[in-house]
Formats: sequence, C-alpha cells, structure tokens
Amino acid sequence: MTLEKFREESRQIAGNYNTLLETPPKEIKADLAMPCFSLARELRKAPQEIAVSLAKEFSKNKFTLIKEIKAEGSYVNFYANWDKLSEEIITSASEKEYGKGNGKGKVIVEFAHPNTHKLFHIGHLRNIITGESVARMLEYSGVKVIRANYQGDVGLHIAKCLWGIGKEDVKKIKGLDEKIRFLGKAYAKGSKSYEEDENAKKEIIEINAKIYKKDPGIMKLWQETRQWSLDYFARIYGRVYTRYDRLFFESEVAEKGLKISQDALKKGILKESDGAVIFDGEPHGLDKRVFINSLGFPTYEAKELGLAELEFTEFGKIDKCIHVVGPEQASFFKVTFKVEELLDQKYKDKQLHLAYGWVKLRDGKMSSRLGNVIEGEWLLQELKKAILGNYVAKEDHDENLKEEIAEAGAIGAAKYYFLKYGTASEISFDIKEAASLEGDTGPYLQYTHARAASILRKAGKEPKAGGLSEKETGLARKLAEFPGAAQKAAEELKPNIVANYVFELASMFNAYYHDEKIIGSKDEAEKLALVAAVKNVIGICLNLLGIKPLEKM
Repeated sequence: MTLEKFREESRQIAGNYNTLLETPPKEIKADLAMPCFSLARELRKAPQEIAVSLAKEFSKNKFTLIKEIKAEGSYVNFYANWDKLSEEIITSASEKEYGKGNGKGKVIVEFAHPNTHKLFHIGHLRNIITGESVARMLEYSGVKVIRANYQGDVGLHIAKCLWGIGKEDVKKIKGLDEKIRFLGKAYAKGSKSYEEDENAKKEIIEINAKIYKKDPGIMKLWQETRQWSLDYFARIYGRVYTRYDRLFFESEVAEKGLKISQDALKKGILKESDGAVIFDGEPHGLDKRVFINSLGFPTYEAKELGLAELEFTEFGKIDKCIHVVGPEQASFFKVTFKVEELLDQKYKDKQLHLAYGWVKLRDGKMSSRLGNVIEGEWLLQELKKAILGNYVAKEDHDENLKEEIAEAGAIGAAKYYFLKYGTASEISFDIKEAASLEGDTGPYLQYTHARAASILRKAGKEPKAGGLSEKETGLARKLAEFPGAAQKAAEELKPNIVANYVFELASMFNAYYHDEKIIGSKDEAEKLALVAAVKNVIGICLNLLGIKPLEKM
C-alpha cells in the first residue's frame, strides 16, 4: 500500500529507533511520530534535546515519500510528501479490491442460531448481522471463511409448540406468514400451559421424549412444522444477504453428543450425579453443568460436543471456530470448550465465543401481536415504511426502483445501527434515527455513495488522478487509512471499526462536496478521480458491513 511505503521509508530512516515510531494523536498533524521520553534515561538528556538531535541526524538522509522530519516538543515528527503520495493513493483507492489482505487460514463463523417453531426475533437479527459482517471482514483479510448456522430443532420448546398445536389440522393453514403466526400462538399456548398445568407439563415432557426417540406418531407433524420454520428463516437469510455453507441442527448432533458425553464419563472427564452426567467445573474455576439429564437425554452441552466434532472434521484443518452467541451463554461456552479440550487437544485455543449485547426498542413500542417479543422482520418492515414515507416516495423514480431503494435502505439502516456500536454494547434501537438520511446512519452512507455515483454520471470528463488542494489532500489521507482500518477490524472482530471509518470518510466527502465546485471546474478531471476513489472505498466498506451500495436514492 502507498502509505505503507512511506512508513517503511520512515522506519529505514529511523534505524535502530524505528520501533518507537507510532501513529500520532489527532492533535499532532504529523503522519508518524517518535516520542523520545523512553530515551531520556538511556541517553541522560531531556526528551526535547534528544528530539532535536535525532531530527537533525535523520534529516541528513535523502527522502522520496517523506517531505520533512522535524522536532516538535519531545517528538520527532515525520511528514509525508502528499504531493507524491496523493496521486498514487487515489489510483490505488479506485481499485476494486483496494485494501484487501493476503491472510491465510480457515475460520468457521457460526451465527444466527434461531430455533424452529419460534419467531426470529430482534436478537437473532443482531446476531446474523454481526456474524455476516465478521465473515466478510475476515474474507477481505484473505482468510477462508466457512459460514455455519446451528439451528435448534429439538428440545422442550419444540414439544411445547407441538402440544399447543394439539389436534388442529395444519393442512388448512396456507401461506408462510400465516403458518409462522400459527406456530407463534401454539408455542405461547404450550409455554403458558407448561408453567400452569401439571397435566400439560407431563404431556409436553412425553412429546419431547417421543421426538428424541423419533416416534412415528409425532415425527410427521414435527417434520412438516419444522420445514415451515426453515422456509421462514431462509426468507430472512436472503433478505439480509446471508448464505450458509452448512446448516447444522440439534437433531443431527444429539445422538453424537450423547455418545461423546458417555465416552467422557468413562474417561473421568464427566461424572455421575443424582442420576445425571455432569461436568464438575470447580477444579477448573468453572461452573457445574449437566451433559446428560436424569431422563437420559443429551442437554445443550452434550449436543455442543457433537457439533464441535462435526465442525472440526467436515472442513479439514480449522484454525478457529467463532461462535456468535449472546452473552448469557458465556459460562456455557467456557465449560464446553474445556470439556472438548480435555477430550482432544485439537480443540485447544481453536474456539471463541463472540458475544453481542442485548437489544431493545428505544420508544418501548412492540409489535402488538407478539407481546413482549420484537420480531426481526417487523423491525425491518417498520424501517422500510419510515424510509419509503420520509423520502423515497417523494423521489421521481418508478415504483420498482422505489421499492428496491426502500428495501435496501431498511436493511442498511438495521445493519449499520447494530454495527456502528461495539459488538458487546447493549443497544436501544431508535427506528426514526436509524432510518434518517442525516447523521450517523446506514441510509446516510448509501445516499453519499449515490451522490458520488450521480456526480460521475453527470460529468463531462474522464477522471484522472493528479494534484490536490489541501482539503482534497485531507480526503486522500482518509482514503489511505482504509487498509489499516479493514485489517484491524478483521483482526479484532470489530465491524464498528469499519463503520466508524466510513462515516468519517462520508462526512468529509459531503463537506467537500458542499464547499467545492466539481463539475465545470478547471481541474474537473482530478476532482472526479477523487470522487471515484471515495465512491469505491465507501462501496467496499458498505459491502464489508453487509449493506448494499446504491447508485440512485
């Protein structure tokens, strides 16, 4: 990368002191800085005196990409030659894969994890948005990514739903939305009865046992209603631009997990307690967890062992498996990771729990038919209505384009609102704010991309990278930061780094657009090259966030 060439030249000039070079704080206008405080004791001089001496010594060298080296306070500051760098940066930033890394390795990102027979709620939406963006960041860094999804299709929640269905003729229910509403009501009915009616509770437990035993009397209903949920999930996955390489199910890992847990019992890793099989985590500073319950059924913990076995055998050598799951499962993963490690060292340090914070609506509104559950698709529809009503409907576009913009804007609004915060942050989701064309929002970024596209469409000249004004050099500097931001986001699994970066870039570009004449200016071709580079980098950033860049808005 062009800026990296400047850094490399600076390191060569700094010689033995190159490890002291750092990115300066924002109040220092230099491009690299060398603080001299740590040298004061060694050289027995004041830091300011050392800075003057080193700056004088370094300045004796010939520079290509360094404009100036000078002492300022206790720092030796390196200034880049932006006259030379800018043209190269704009040319590089216009490339389709600008900032793409050459990393290696293979990583599983496991995310979404909805349960069949239940609604896909706002927490699942944050999960899938986070997981998809993390997967894209890793892919852009050069890592081979396998997208996996572990969906709960057995367990007590299924039994509650099937009990709630009772003897109703499910064949009469038409249309996917009607089917999902029906399942939601059946689950609510079963859950309430399980808590309040001992006979119902007993019947639900019996249904659960029949599912695990694959009883023909219940399996047909289970399979049919399970497929309803899978069709519903597939619709949502497509809507938020997510695809999976492998869909795992609790039903396929339950038996495997049971056998692995029994093997762990024989090896002394697990032990019997009150008719159940447990892991005593106390010697390891962990919780006590049940792997096989007193009825002989595998718990979530046991199933996780079966899942790990599949994940680490199906795809060859795996360098890391990242589980995007809520914070309430922190203890669960600490225990299952430890048990897996005790069973086989191949799992050691190869798994990571990436937790995300809770989500609520800021105004306290709920989807009335769902009670206290905020459905993911309901949120997307509310955002779409807001975007369509606030500005898209007023534009002179045909109806198909309006629909396309409103849909892409809604997805962008949801994704950016979740991703601009740190993954672990709790979020109070504000629909009005998220859908706005102004401020730190997804639609604002999509609009900025569309604005740049419009300028390029209307231009009468071909873009040509060349000399830049001081304000334009500021934009070039920002463009030069992108590869580092993308790399850091991938390394730290923090999409908010790219989200925050692209908002700063878009804000700088919009300020430039308002202050400068582009089309018809004497240096139009050079300005257009800058616009094209900004558009390209905003587009790359939006794609990394899983947001669709728009050409018109």
